[in-house]
Amino acid sequence: MAKATVGRAPKSNGRVAPRRAAVVFKSSEASKAEKIVLPRGIATVDAFRMIARSVLRHVVGNEAAVRVANPDGVHQMRIGLRRLRAAIATFGELLQDAETERLKRELKWLTGRLGPARDLHLLELRIKRQRTADRAEWLAEIAARRSRAFAGAKAAMQSARYRALLHDIRHWIEAGPWAERPTLRPAHREAVDFAADVVARRARKVMRKAERLHDLNVEQRHRLRISAKKLYYAIGFFETLFEGRKARDRLGTFQSTLKELLDRLGALNDIAVQQRLAISVAAPNGKRPHGAATQLPPPPPRDRIKIDHLLQSAVATGAELATAKRFWD
Repeated sequence: MAKATVGRAPKSNGRVAPRRAAVVFKSSEASKAEKIVLPRGIATVDAFRMIARSVLRHVVGNEAAVRVANPDGVHQMRIGLRRLRAAIATFGELLQDAETERLKRELKWLTGRLGPARDLHLLELRIKRQRTADRAEWLAEIAARRSRAFAGAKAAMQSARYRALLHDIRHWIEAGPWAERPTLRPAHREAVDFAADVVARRARKVMRKAERLHDLNVEQRHRLRISAKKLYYAIGFFETLFEGRKARDRLGTFQSTLKELLDRLGALNDIAVQQRLAISVAAPNGKRPHGAATQLPPPPPRDRIKIDHLLQSAVATGAELATAKRFWD
């Protein structure tokens, strides 16, 4: 049975308007992001607070799942952390202070503590699908590393550093230094105007790169994926501010196409990460698991076919995105 805890916003000399207590359910099941609904006419500062609170709930909602080594919980917490970092980037015009920079470093630290557990879990699943004589040796090595990685993720959840980070982020959302003198241009004080400008700027950048995806190398595709992911999260933050049937229809089409592109680029990235990780497992410090062959079993032919298919599909989806109708005008 999930247990509920109640948290309240920290006080800040009367500057923060009272709000209802937030209920956080402690469950060992993975928790997905909730839909963010921004009301019409909301100010940019208030929109940031609503978004940040929601994303922080996504992160904290997976804490118990990480503690019990639930791979889906680790995955969802990583997504929550990426969304929180994306929110900070999205509201960069507003968040220009030293405390924000410090918290960004702390969020990067926490993300790094979760990464190995997820990556090793995926590598283990991949090796299990292969049929080779020395597969058992590799699985034993990966399982040992995976266990240590999940223990490291759990230790992060139990650390004083993590508890301090949650405390500091909650205070920063409600009454951080950025709130003393919000650095927003007059034209961006209303969230609907701010959102339109941010989404338009990010979308144009992604659309230009997506149009020539077939010319991009591996590193350039990776940078496109990062930009596209930030755009996808920004659209998710602000989607309820784009009103009107035509705008919503266009937004839905654009968002769906962008998600397809991200899925394909993400699958290519997963294959690359697993290949690098496999090399690391095969020869840590020049060594290999006792009794195993000198090389990790090569990827099955279907992986090469999958890579080619994903590249072709990504190029086609990128071209579709490049010509998608704008919903932000």
